[in-house]
Amino acid sequence: MIKNIKLVLEREKLTNLSPLFDAEKITDDIIDTLTESDLEKIGVSKLGDRRRILLGFSELCGGLFNLNSVALVGFGNLPPESTFSGTKVETFHIAKFPVTTFEWEKVRMWGLANGFKLDEGEGRGSRHPITLVSWYDAVKWCNAKSRMEGLKPVYSINGKVYTNGEYGSAGCTLIDWDRVGNGWRLPTEVEWEWAARGGALSQGFRFSGSDDVNIVGWHEQNSEGQPHQVGQKKANELGIYDMSGNVWEWCWDKDESISACRIRGGSWMELDGKGTVSYRVSRSPETRYTVIGFRVARNV
Repeated sequence: MIKNIKLVLEREKLTNLSPLFDAEKITDDIIDTLTESDLEKIGVSKLGDRRRILLGFSELCGGLFNLNSVALVGFGNLPPESTFSGTKVETFHIAKFPVTTFEWEKVRMWGLANGFKLDEGEGRGSRHPITLVSWYDAVKWCNAKSRMEGLKPVYSINGKVYTNGEYGSAGCTLIDWDRVGNGWRLPTEVEWEWAARGGALSQGFRFSGSDDVNIVGWHEQNSEGQPHQVGQKKANELGIYDMSGNVWEWCWDKDESISACRIRGGSWMELDGKGTVSYRVSRSPETRYTVIGFRVARNV
């Protein structure tokens, strides 16, 4: 039995499952890519066992990588070339990486045990960005992460913390945001763009951190048709990764004219031009797609 697999099975008191891993010759170097379906196929029959094993593998593969790192983005005004030219952005924190499968599942499992309803999402490995999550999923997950960490959730509906339910294409207007709260949240569109540009340290690049998208992002021409682990490309001026390409990222803002929410940054499936710091597009808030994820922000 391989060391890390053995460690997880021992910790979860599931050593009786060791022969299943031995028989399929599953080694430590591929546990980052295992899915619940894979475990079911080799004979791990109980849902709870599969979830515990996957979370244990994720902790081993992703736990040493500081996925919770945030960048402090100082205040400033968006430049003339921006759609939001002259708009002032106050100081805030934003995650250096998109939310990963490891981070998503850790919070989701806590949330499910504490009254939140969250979709499973999809990720190729613990360090890959989570996808197949709607705007509603992302907002509820932010609330769950806040509560799990002892912070005050910032999203509510009808005066109550938002934990359940989706409300169609126009329903995002029903969700209220406590703008002075200390909990985790989605960045606004202007915050996202200011951070992607490098804030006050910006060197005026077309993409987030470079004029050469291949240095900073995964896109249609270099992704080999799949998302990649976060943090593999060069960071931008603020030490923030993956804001051009890899996955689109949900923002808080709504496009009222088409009942949709903003996504920014492009993805591994898009032409490189959609990964610029200025490109804008919207999707219905209930959309779940293999190229859409998100990153989190917080007030200072």
